[in-house]
Amino acid sequence: MSYCCVIPPYNSIQAQAIKSGKYGRLPKLLTPDDDVKLYYYTRDNSYSEGNKMKYWSVPKDADGDGHFDSPGDNVANYVWTHLFIYKDLEGTIPSGAAEKDRLRIGRQVRVKFDCGPSGKPMAGGYLEYAGKHGGNIVMTDTLVPAVKNVKLTLTAAHIWDALGLPLTAFNDSTRRGTIRSVTEKDFQPFQYSTVELHTGQGKPIRDTMGHAISYFGTNPVDIPNCYACHSRNGKAAQMARDEGLGYSDKEYAYWKTYPDESEYMARLAEASINILSLHDAHHKTTFLSDYKSDAPGNRLGKVGEVNCADCHGDNVSGNLQEPRPTASGYKAVKAKTLTEAIHGFHLAMVPMPDGAGRTQACQSCHPTHFQNPSMNDDTNPYRVTDRYGEGRFNKGDIRKSGGGCYVRRDAHSNPAAKPPFFLNNYGKWQLNNVSMKDEHGKSVKKMRGLYCTNCHTKVAQKMYALDNITHDSKQLGKTVRNKSLKEIIAAVAGGDRKKFAAMADPKTTGENEVLKYYTEHASAVLVKNVGKDGNLDLKPWNHPAGGDVPYKAASGGNDWWLAASEPHCADCHVAPFVEQETGGKYFPIDQPNKYSLFRYSKAHGNIACQTCHESAHGLYSTRWDGEERSVDVTTHQQALQYSPDGKYAGPVTCVACHTVNDKGVPLQLKGTPYEKDYWASVTLAHFMRAGDQKLSVEELVEKYPYKKSSDIVKTSWK
Repeated sequence: MSYCCVIPPYNSIQAQAIKSGKYGRLPKLLTPDDDVKLYYYTRDNSYSEGNKMKYWSVPKDADGDGHFDSPGDNVANYVWTHLFIYKDLEGTIPSGAAEKDRLRIGRQVRVKFDCGPSGKPMAGGYLEYAGKHGGNIVMTDTLVPAVKNVKLTLTAAHIWDALGLPLTAFNDSTRRGTIRSVTEKDFQPFQYSTVELHTGQGKPIRDTMGHAISYFGTNPVDIPNCYACHSRNGKAAQMARDEGLGYSDKEYAYWKTYPDESEYMARLAEASINILSLHDAHHKTTFLSDYKSDAPGNRLGKVGEVNCADCHGDNVSGNLQEPRPTASGYKAVKAKTLTEAIHGFHLAMVPMPDGAGRTQACQSCHPTHFQNPSMNDDTNPYRVTDRYGEGRFNKGDIRKSGGGCYVRRDAHSNPAAKPPFFLNNYGKWQLNNVSMKDEHGKSVKKMRGLYCTNCHTKVAQKMYALDNITHDSKQLGKTVRNKSLKEIIAAVAGGDRKKFAAMADPKTTGENEVLKYYTEHASAVLVKNVGKDGNLDLKPWNHPAGGDVPYKAASGGNDWWLAASEPHCADCHVAPFVEQETGGKYFPIDQPNKYSLFRYSKAHGNIACQTCHESAHGLYSTRWDGEERSVDVTTHQQALQYSPDGKYAGPVTCVACHTVNDKGVPLQLKGTPYEKDYWASVTLAHFMRAGDQKLSVEELVEKYPYKKSSDIVKTSWK
């Protein structure tokens, strides 16, 4: 954090509390009205600042007064100053409020030491409950001067949340010495975050055995692999030397004068300076204009830490304006969207094709640590690159590598995943043409799974653009998702099967379709403007009149990481195994008549998709290669908490909340055609959306007939 920040440290602990339905009673989703609270903490990880991370101790002009000596002048405050509230985190704007009344996060509302931006502490505390409208609502402005006070709902409805904790991958009990001594063996990238059920008065609630009722979940947190290429013998480090840039070598040499400096930390510092020096040389910035090669701290001098989002728009941190209006330390300009700048440049410079032509770069740059410390070095056969960033799978299959948040972890990367898969025709194409093929295009008996670039595709974005959904779980309205493959290809690729295949399984070889995914990105329509003579009169995106206003006109982050550009379950999976259409409740994060993001979606009434399936990139069932060789042990163990037999580690089953019969079907469905059909009952649960849980069983079965559910199971099994 001392040199540059791409995305601030930000991990949320989210939960739902459900009172199980014993003896055939209906389960109940608990809220504060039930006189309960949820207490949270992360096991063996109660602090961050100090020998795990430098954030509050790194000076930066957060209040914009031109110097670093004001209270709150640090990076932890600086990175959030584009966000503000007027009164509270409910989105309240008092009557007559003006810009002068804004309370900026990091200025008037400072981020407390070892806390998230909403004030939740690392050491533990009580989760905040978001009601039916969601919570933790902050505001920001847009690139359109007249469009201000845009509300960003950071916590979806009916969720308990500790927002944006500055979590690290280091445990209290093993982190010894200064931050200079960190090695790759210290990383524990899948943290155990625990939630306990308490009374409204703060007393633990215990089960019949006297044990406190508590469950743990996974918080994935890690660091990208910039150091591999940007230090020592890495390509980027050598490129800087070839261009006569010596800053990074000076940086490495300085830190190696400390006797406790690890090779990893010296290279990490070198990499940061290497990146900044190349940026200065190629883009005429002045980040190293006051670089101090012999300073023990604040080595960038009056410039201070460099925040990439000051120039590069980034929706992840809610930074829609470019340049960021509260930037300081250097001249900020309107630059490329952060996502396009990073991915586009690296994919052009180092496409890194594997044996199939798929890029190794995703897995090379993104974090790749395993939970077992002994796997975090070059002896790990699944590590995608060597210590200098050279790909190890040039002739192999990148899907057989592993480490980090997705590959060799998520259900979509798990060869042991078993049907039903509930696939639509596009999903079946991915299964047959990608998952069941090796790097040479030959059929395999054991699934290889999907890679990052099979979900993050132009096909997914085109499907979203074509949607005009009127009912989400029934998938009514206009969409190509429920059409034949021929119709999908016609709509997405103009009927060109070769073009479609290149979009659906993009390669870095040939025309480098992976690169084009970023450089040729078509911004989705945000709203329509029916105003005349330069005036604004904004209407929903599907209004019958008016001109299209794309996301890129309003946000420096374009539509990246919002519902418009992210993959959806609905891309490959048949309805009702799809996200929610929220009516634009979280606009502009999502939109009306479009599928929302997975993390904002609910089904089975108001149950979050993540409650039963875990979060994206770590979906149940995660790959299990044993305690020693599994990438992520935590999520596997998390799933077993809800397992009906102590072995099953897939999505949470009905028995976790309901009393069930011998088929695993809730007793509430006794006497209906669903009674003896478990998978049809699962389909019914996914059909159910907000309000459906209030229907009688007779009304529910009439609304979602058994025949429809059973037909879906038969036709979409795999």
